[in-house]
Amino acid sequence: MSPIVSTILSTIFLAAGAVAVYTMIAIQGLSKVSNARHFVRLHKLVGWLFVALFLVMFSFMLLRIEDFWEESAPRIAIHVALSVALLFFLALKVLIARYFKRLAKNLFLLGTFVYGIGFTLVGISGGYYIARLFQKTPYISHSELDEHLFDERLGKEFFITRCSLCHSLDRIMDFRGIDSWEKVINEMVEIAEPRIKPDEAKQILHYLSKTHVPKPYEGPTDASPVQKYCLPCHVPSEIYEKKYSRTGWMEVVRQMNGYSPEIVPDDEMEAIVHYLLEQQGE
Repeated sequence: MSPIVSTILSTIFLAAGAVAVYTMIAIQGLSKVSNARHFVRLHKLVGWLFVALFLVMFSFMLLRIEDFWEESAPRIAIHVALSVALLFFLALKVLIARYFKRLAKNLFLLGTFVYGIGFTLVGISGGYYIARLFQKTPYISHSELDEHLFDERLGKEFFITRCSLCHSLDRIMDFRGIDSWEKVINEMVEIAEPRIKPDEAKQILHYLSKTHVPKPYEGPTDASPVQKYCLPCHVPSEIYEKKYSRTGWMEVVRQMNGYSPEIVPDDEMEAIVHYLLEQQGE
């Protein structure tokens, strides 16, 4: 369940609870209530809606917790603890109302207590999400990320803070194909575990795929192999200032093919090497 859907359901959940509390106050607090029977029916209707929505959200919460990849932050831990407490007190209220009528005098206090927990629960989850929306800052669920939660700014931040611990950034900011970046990042996550979390790595990959993936050549068809297959990632001086043998250039081109096979195709490697050797006068 996405955060926006969860927030909408939480709002309906609070509204149903508020109506249930009000009808309970009206029934028990007013000396005379017109249409008391309708108030009782409304109380039961919104009460069961409150219960049903809570059980739906509680089920999805359990599924999200299963996907968590790090120890819970305090806000998340409090959210889970309140959810479990609400489940207990909600079950207790339903049992008293249906089977333990002699304890019915306690239902008012128990009902308001249940709503108080529910209100707090929604405040630290849906309220936090809404605050993030108004602040226009990334909201991270700390579970398996949906694609719409990827954020280029957050990926850049993780890239700088996580990758620079072991590498100089100028060394790792070369252009690569998406498949190559994914392979490299997966290797780094495995090596650096638990320093780089899986969803941090996904944000990093999202950032690099938007900013450090070369675009295929789209110029004239009679351009040189270097223009077509090398200049999408490099400036000419990087290439022409170097002097290698055939074996050396083939090794370099093979490495570039590994980085971006869609930019440096297998069947063009020999042509690239031949052209580079020609420029050296060989």
